[in-house]
Amino acid sequence: MPLVWCSISGHGFGHAAQLVPVLNELGRQHSQVRVLLRTTTPAAFFQETLSIPWEWSHSQQDIGCIQHGPLSIDVEQTWNAYAQFHDGWKARVMDEVQAMHKAKPDLVISNISHLGIAAGVEAGYPTVGFGSLSWDQVLAEYLVPGCLEHETVVAHIRQAYQGVSLMIRPNPGIRMVAFPEVQDVGPVLLPSVEPETSIRRMLNMDSGERLVLIAFGGIPLSSVPLEQIDALEGYRFLVSGALDCRGYQRIGSTSEVGLPFRRILADSDIVMTKPGYATIVETVRLGMPIVYVRRHNFADEQPLVDFTHRYGRAQELSVNEFESGQWGSVLGHVQSIPLPKESMPPEGTKLAVDHLLKFLE
Repeated sequence: MPLVWCSISGHGFGHAAQLVPVLNELGRQHSQVRVLLRTTTPAAFFQETLSIPWEWSHSQQDIGCIQHGPLSIDVEQTWNAYAQFHDGWKARVMDEVQAMHKAKPDLVISNISHLGIAAGVEAGYPTVGFGSLSWDQVLAEYLVPGCLEHETVVAHIRQAYQGVSLMIRPNPGIRMVAFPEVQDVGPVLLPSVEPETSIRRMLNMDSGERLVLIAFGGIPLSSVPLEQIDALEGYRFLVSGALDCRGYQRIGSTSEVGLPFRRILADSDIVMTKPGYATIVETVRLGMPIVYVRRHNFADEQPLVDFTHRYGRAQELSVNEFESGQWGSVLGHVQSIPLPKESMPPEGTKLAVDHLLKFLE
Protein backbone atom coordinates (compact mmCIF):
# COMPACT_ATOMS: atom_id res chain seq x y z
CA MET A 1 0.00 0.00 0.00
CA PRO A 2 1.56 3.33 -1.06
CA LEU A 3 2.18 5.70 1.85
CA VAL A 4 2.00 9.49 1.51
CA TRP A 5 3.78 11.51 4.19
CA CYS A 6 1.93 14.81 4.73
CA SER A 7 3.82 17.62 6.43
CA ILE A 8 1.06 20.07 7.39
CA SER A 9 1.42 23.49 8.95
CA GLY A 10 -0.37 23.79 12.28
CA HIS A 11 -0.99 27.51 11.76
CA GLY A 12 -4.77 27.39 12.14
CA PHE A 13 -6.80 24.74 10.32
CA GLY A 14 -6.55 26.20 6.82
CA HIS A 15 -3.55 24.21 5.61
CA ALA A 16 -5.12 20.92 6.64
CA ALA A 17 -8.50 21.95 5.21
CA GLN A 18 -6.86 22.77 1.89
CA LEU A 19 -5.06 19.43 1.64
CA VAL A 20 -7.87 17.11 2.78
CA PRO A 21 -9.95 17.30 -0.46
CA VAL A 22 -6.87 16.34 -2.46
CA LEU A 23 -6.08 13.40 -0.18
CA ASN A 24 -9.67 12.16 -0.37
CA GLU A 25 -9.62 12.37 -4.16
CA LEU A 26 -6.24 10.64 -4.20
CA GLY A 27 -7.83 7.81 -2.22
CA ARG A 28 -10.69 7.56 -4.71
CA GLN A 29 -8.32 7.28 -7.65
CA HIS A 30 -5.80 5.02 -5.88
CA SER A 31 -7.78 2.87 -3.48
CA GLN A 32 -4.73 1.40 -1.73
CA VAL A 33 -3.16 4.69 -0.68
CA ARG A 34 -2.80 5.65 2.98
CA VAL A 35 -1.42 8.81 4.56
CA LEU A 36 0.67 9.75 7.57
CA LEU A 37 -0.24 13.20 8.90
CA ARG A 38 2.79 14.93 10.40
CA THR A 39 1.34 18.03 12.09
CA THR A 40 0.13 19.78 15.22
CA THR A 41 -3.36 20.17 13.75
CA PRO A 42 -5.57 18.14 16.13
CA ALA A 43 -6.44 14.61 15.01
CA ALA A 44 -10.10 15.40 15.68
CA PHE A 45 -10.08 17.77 12.69
CA PHE A 46 -9.31 14.92 10.31
CA GLN A 47 -11.87 12.56 11.84
CA GLU A 48 -14.62 14.78 10.45
CA THR A 49 -13.18 15.28 6.96
CA LEU A 50 -10.58 12.71 5.90
CA SER A 51 -12.08 9.58 4.35
CA ILE A 52 -9.00 7.49 3.52
CA PRO A 53 -6.81 5.43 5.90
CA TRP A 54 -4.63 7.76 7.93
CA GLU A 55 -2.29 7.90 10.87
CA TRP A 56 -1.62 11.03 12.92
CA SER A 57 1.85 11.91 14.18
CA HIS A 58 2.17 14.99 16.39
CA SER A 59 5.10 17.14 15.29
CA GLN A 60 5.65 20.88 14.84
CA GLN A 61 6.38 21.40 11.16
CA ASP A 62 6.76 25.17 11.00
CA ILE A 63 5.95 28.44 12.75
CA GLY A 64 3.51 30.19 10.46
CA CYS A 65 2.78 33.36 12.40
CA ILE A 66 2.35 34.04 16.10
CA GLN A 67 -1.13 35.48 16.56
CA HIS A 68 -3.25 36.93 19.33
CA GLY A 69 -6.60 35.79 18.00
CA PRO A 70 -7.37 35.49 14.29
CA LEU A 71 -6.95 39.18 13.45
CA SER A 72 -3.75 40.22 15.21
CA ILE A 73 -0.26 39.04 14.19
CA ASP A 74 2.58 39.58 16.65
CA VAL A 75 5.37 40.37 14.21
CA GLU A 76 8.16 40.59 16.78
CA GLN A 77 7.25 37.28 18.41
CA THR A 78 6.93 35.69 14.97
CA TRP A 79 10.53 36.57 14.12
CA ASN A 80 11.67 35.36 17.54
CA ALA A 81 9.87 32.05 17.04
CA TYR A 82 11.53 31.53 13.66
CA ALA A 83 14.95 32.20 15.18
CA GLN A 84 14.30 29.51 17.79
CA PHE A 85 12.87 27.09 15.21
CA HIS A 86 15.98 27.43 13.02
CA ASP A 87 18.35 27.02 15.95
CA GLY A 88 19.78 23.52 15.59
CA TRP A 89 18.21 23.21 12.13
CA LYS A 90 20.34 20.33 10.91
CA ALA A 91 19.40 18.21 13.92
CA ARG A 92 15.71 19.08 13.43
CA VAL A 93 15.86 18.02 9.78
CA MET A 94 17.64 14.77 10.64
CA ASP A 95 14.98 13.92 13.22
CA GLU A 96 12.38 14.18 10.45
CA VAL A 97 14.58 12.20 8.07
CA GLN A 98 14.89 9.37 10.58
CA ALA A 99 11.10 9.37 11.10
CA MET A 100 10.60 9.24 7.33
CA HIS A 101 13.03 6.36 6.88
CA LYS A 102 11.16 4.45 9.57
CA ALA A 103 7.83 5.01 7.77
CA LYS A 104 9.26 4.58 4.23
CA PRO A 105 6.79 6.86 2.38
CA ASP A 106 6.39 6.73 -1.38
CA LEU A 107 5.73 10.48 -1.58
CA VAL A 108 6.15 13.52 0.67
CA ILE A 109 3.62 16.37 0.40
CA SER A 110 4.11 19.62 2.31
CA ASN A 111 1.55 22.36 2.94
CA ILE A 112 3.66 24.33 3.27
CA SER A 113 6.39 23.46 5.78
CA HIS A 114 9.98 24.08 4.74
CA LEU A 115 11.01 21.50 7.35
CA GLY A 116 8.94 18.79 5.67
CA ILE A 117 10.40 19.71 2.29
CA ALA A 118 14.00 19.85 3.53
CA ALA A 119 13.61 16.46 5.22
CA GLY A 120 11.91 14.83 2.25
CA VAL A 121 14.66 15.99 -0.09
CA GLU A 122 17.43 14.97 2.34
CA ALA A 123 15.83 11.54 2.78
CA GLY A 124 15.62 11.03 -0.98
CA TYR A 125 11.84 10.75 -1.35
CA PRO A 126 9.82 12.51 -4.08
CA THR A 127 8.74 15.76 -2.43
CA VAL A 128 5.91 18.01 -3.58
CA GLY A 129 4.69 21.32 -2.21
CA PHE A 130 0.99 22.11 -2.17
CA GLY A 131 -0.69 25.33 -1.06
CA SER A 132 -1.97 28.77 -1.94
CA LEU A 133 0.70 30.60 0.08
CA SER A 134 4.33 30.18 1.11
CA TRP A 135 5.93 31.33 4.34
CA ASP A 136 8.77 33.24 2.65
CA GLN A 137 6.20 35.50 0.98
CA VAL A 138 4.19 35.88 4.19
CA LEU A 139 7.30 36.92 6.12
CA ALA A 140 8.34 39.31 3.36
CA GLU A 141 5.45 41.53 4.53
CA TYR A 142 7.19 41.95 7.91
CA LEU A 143 10.82 42.43 6.84
CA VAL A 144 12.63 45.31 8.53
CA PRO A 145 14.81 46.89 5.81
CA GLY A 146 18.45 46.09 6.40
CA CYS A 147 17.77 43.53 9.14
CA LEU A 148 20.15 40.67 8.37
CA GLU A 149 18.43 38.28 10.83
CA HIS A 150 15.08 38.66 9.04
CA GLU A 151 16.62 38.33 5.59
CA THR A 152 18.47 35.20 6.70
CA VAL A 153 15.24 33.52 7.86
CA VAL A 154 13.50 34.23 4.54
CA ALA A 155 16.52 33.03 2.57
CA HIS A 156 16.63 29.86 4.69
CA ILE A 157 12.98 29.06 3.89
CA ARG A 158 13.46 29.77 0.20
CA GLN A 159 16.51 27.53 0.04
CA ALA A 160 14.45 24.65 1.43
CA TYR A 161 11.54 25.34 -0.93
CA GLN A 162 13.88 25.17 -3.94
CA GLY A 163 14.33 21.44 -3.35
CA VAL A 164 10.76 20.39 -4.25
CA SER A 165 10.09 18.32 -7.33
CA LEU A 166 6.93 20.37 -7.95
CA MET A 167 4.79 23.06 -6.30
CA ILE A 168 1.02 22.80 -6.84
CA ARG A 169 -0.79 26.10 -6.30
CA PRO A 170 -4.60 26.11 -6.00
CA ASN A 171 -6.56 29.17 -7.07
CA PRO A 172 -6.67 31.74 -5.51
CA GLY A 173 -3.00 31.77 -4.58
CA ILE A 174 -0.19 34.24 -4.11
CA ARG A 175 2.82 34.90 -6.32
CA MET A 176 5.54 32.35 -5.56
CA VAL A 177 9.21 33.02 -6.23
CA ALA A 178 11.04 30.27 -4.36
CA PHE A 179 9.91 27.13 -6.19
CA PRO A 180 11.58 25.86 -9.37
CA GLU A 181 8.29 24.76 -10.93
CA VAL A 182 4.74 25.84 -10.07
CA GLN A 183 1.64 24.14 -11.49
CA ASP A 184 -1.64 26.04 -11.09
CA VAL A 185 -4.92 24.24 -10.47
CA GLY A 186 -8.44 25.48 -9.78
CA PRO A 187 -9.94 25.86 -6.30
CA VAL A 188 -9.78 22.74 -4.12
CA LEU A 189 -12.94 21.81 -2.25
CA LEU A 190 -14.65 18.91 -0.54
CA PRO A 191 -17.86 17.68 -2.22
CA SER A 192 -20.63 20.20 -1.70
CA VAL A 193 -23.12 19.95 1.16
CA GLU A 194 -26.67 20.82 0.17
CA PRO A 195 -28.51 23.31 2.44
CA GLU A 196 -31.20 21.93 4.74
CA THR A 197 -33.34 23.52 7.46
CA SER A 198 -32.25 21.35 10.36
CA ILE A 199 -30.39 24.07 12.25
CA ARG A 200 -33.19 26.57 11.81
CA ARG A 201 -35.60 24.09 13.40
CA MET A 202 -33.10 23.28 16.14
CA LEU A 203 -32.75 26.97 17.01
CA ASN A 204 -36.51 27.61 16.73
CA MET A 205 -35.89 30.42 14.28
CA ASP A 206 -38.67 32.52 12.79
CA SER A 207 -39.04 32.38 9.03
CA GLY A 208 -37.84 35.96 8.62
CA GLU A 209 -34.69 35.60 10.71
CA ARG A 210 -31.27 35.29 9.05
CA LEU A 211 -28.66 32.91 10.46
CA VAL A 212 -25.15 34.44 10.62
CA LEU A 213 -22.21 32.07 11.06
CA ILE A 214 -19.22 33.78 12.69
CA ALA A 215 -16.26 31.63 11.62
CA PHE A 216 -12.70 32.95 11.81
CA GLY A 217 -10.82 29.68 11.35
CA GLY A 218 -8.70 27.50 13.58
CA ILE A 219 -7.28 30.36 15.67
CA PRO A 220 -10.34 31.10 17.84
CA LEU A 221 -11.85 34.47 18.60
CA SER A 222 -11.19 35.53 22.16
CA SER A 223 -14.01 38.06 22.20
CA VAL A 224 -17.10 39.05 20.24
CA PRO A 225 -19.30 42.09 21.03
CA LEU A 226 -22.06 39.84 22.33
CA GLU A 227 -24.19 42.53 23.99
CA GLN A 228 -24.32 44.64 20.84
CA ILE A 229 -25.12 41.89 18.36
CA ASP A 230 -27.69 40.29 20.65
CA ALA A 231 -29.68 43.49 20.13
CA LEU A 232 -29.76 43.09 16.33
CA GLU A 233 -33.32 42.04 15.53
CA GLY A 234 -33.92 39.75 12.59
CA TYR A 235 -30.71 37.79 13.06
CA ARG A 236 -29.44 34.72 14.88
CA PHE A 237 -25.71 34.21 15.37
CA LEU A 238 -23.62 31.06 15.74
CA VAL A 239 -20.02 31.61 16.84
CA SER A 240 -17.48 28.99 15.77
CA GLY A 241 -15.32 27.77 18.64
CA ALA A 242 -15.71 27.53 22.37
CA LEU A 243 -16.68 31.12 23.23
CA ASP A 244 -19.23 31.17 26.07
CA CYS A 245 -22.46 32.50 24.57
CA ARG A 246 -24.83 31.36 27.31
CA GLY A 247 -27.49 33.79 28.42
CA TYR A 248 -27.98 35.51 25.08
CA GLN A 249 -31.23 35.33 23.16
CA ARG A 250 -29.86 35.51 19.62
CA ILE A 251 -26.36 34.02 20.01
CA GLY A 252 -25.15 30.45 20.29
CA SER A 253 -21.96 28.47 19.82
CA THR A 254 -21.36 25.97 17.01
CA SER A 255 -19.93 23.59 19.60
CA GLU A 256 -23.39 23.34 21.19
CA VAL A 257 -25.14 22.48 17.91
CA GLY A 258 -23.42 19.11 17.56
CA LEU A 259 -23.18 19.14 13.75
CA PRO A 260 -20.14 19.20 11.44
CA PHE A 261 -18.92 22.68 10.55
CA ARG A 262 -19.69 22.30 6.84
CA ARG A 263 -23.25 21.26 7.65
CA ILE A 264 -23.66 24.42 9.73
CA LEU A 265 -22.07 26.51 6.98
CA ALA A 266 -24.44 25.18 4.33
CA ASP A 267 -27.47 25.93 6.52
CA SER A 268 -26.42 29.52 7.26
CA ASP A 269 -27.62 32.63 5.45
CA ILE A 270 -24.56 34.84 5.91
CA VAL A 271 -20.95 34.06 6.84
CA MET A 272 -18.75 36.48 8.77
CA THR A 273 -15.07 35.60 8.59
CA LYS A 274 -11.53 36.73 7.93
CA PRO A 275 -10.28 36.01 4.40
CA GLY A 276 -9.10 32.41 4.79
CA TYR A 277 -8.91 29.90 1.95
CA ALA A 278 -11.29 27.08 2.85
CA THR A 279 -14.14 29.17 4.26
CA ILE A 280 -13.98 31.78 1.49
CA VAL A 281 -13.90 29.30 -1.41
CA GLU A 282 -16.65 27.11 0.08
CA THR A 283 -18.91 30.10 0.80
CA VAL A 284 -18.40 31.53 -2.68
CA ARG A 285 -19.39 28.17 -4.17
CA LEU A 286 -22.60 28.24 -2.10
CA GLY A 287 -23.42 31.73 -3.41
CA MET A 288 -23.81 32.89 0.20
CA PRO A 289 -23.20 36.50 1.30
CA ILE A 290 -19.83 37.01 2.99
CA VAL A 291 -18.90 39.72 5.48
CA TYR A 292 -15.14 39.74 5.93
CA VAL A 293 -12.79 41.45 8.38
CA ARG A 294 -9.30 42.13 7.03
CA ARG A 295 -5.90 41.97 8.72
CA HIS A 296 -4.23 44.03 5.95
CA ASN A 297 -0.81 42.46 6.55
CA PHE A 298 -1.15 38.83 5.46
CA ALA A 299 0.11 37.78 2.03
CA ASP A 300 -2.84 35.73 0.77
CA GLU A 301 -5.53 38.15 1.94
CA GLN A 302 -5.73 40.29 -1.20
CA PRO A 303 -6.08 37.36 -3.65
CA LEU A 304 -8.88 35.96 -1.47
CA VAL A 305 -10.65 39.33 -1.27
CA ASP A 306 -10.36 39.72 -5.06
CA PHE A 307 -11.72 36.19 -5.56
CA THR A 308 -14.62 36.89 -3.22
CA HIS A 309 -15.71 40.05 -5.03
CA ARG A 310 -15.19 38.58 -8.50
CA TYR A 311 -17.17 35.37 -7.98
CA GLY A 312 -19.20 35.96 -4.81
CA ARG A 313 -21.26 38.41 -2.77
CA ALA A 314 -19.12 40.22 -0.26
CA GLN A 315 -18.83 43.30 1.93
CA GLU A 316 -15.96 44.37 4.19
CA LEU A 317 -16.50 45.10 7.89
CA SER A 318 -13.71 47.13 9.47
CA VAL A 319 -11.95 45.88 12.59
CA ASN A 320 -13.38 48.83 14.55
CA GLU A 321 -16.91 48.04 13.34
CA PHE A 322 -16.41 44.37 14.20
CA GLU A 323 -15.11 45.02 17.70
CA SER A 324 -17.79 47.62 18.50
CA GLY A 325 -20.68 45.53 17.18
CA GLN A 326 -21.65 47.97 14.42
CA TRP A 327 -22.76 45.18 12.14
CA GLY A 328 -26.31 46.08 11.20
CA SER A 329 -25.79 48.16 8.07
CA VAL A 330 -23.20 45.78 6.57
CA LEU A 331 -25.34 42.71 7.26
CA GLY A 332 -28.26 44.43 5.59
CA HIS A 333 -26.28 45.60 2.58
CA VAL A 334 -24.49 42.34 1.81
CA GLN A 335 -27.81 40.55 1.34
CA SER A 336 -28.77 42.97 -1.43
CA ILE A 337 -25.65 42.28 -3.51
CA PRO A 338 -26.62 40.24 -6.60
CA LEU A 339 -24.81 37.11 -7.65
CA PRO A 340 -22.01 37.94 -10.10
CA LYS A 341 -22.33 37.02 -13.75
CA GLU A 342 -18.94 35.27 -13.76
CA SER A 343 -18.87 31.74 -12.34
CA MET A 344 -16.14 30.46 -10.05
CA PRO A 345 -13.32 28.67 -11.95
CA PRO A 346 -13.65 24.89 -12.32
CA GLU A 347 -12.46 22.94 -9.31
CA GLY A 348 -8.85 21.81 -9.39
CA THR A 349 -8.88 18.88 -6.98
CA LYS A 350 -8.71 16.17 -9.65
CA LEU A 351 -5.99 17.97 -11.60
CA ALA A 352 -3.93 18.28 -8.42
CA VAL A 353 -4.27 14.52 -7.89
CA ASP A 354 -3.23 13.87 -11.49
CA HIS A 355 0.04 15.65 -10.73
CA LEU A 356 0.53 13.61 -7.53
CA LEU A 357 -0.20 10.27 -9.21
CA LYS A 358 2.75 10.79 -11.56
CA PHE A 359 5.04 10.51 -8.54
CA LEU A 360 3.26 7.45 -7.11
CA GLU A 361 3.36 5.66 -10.45
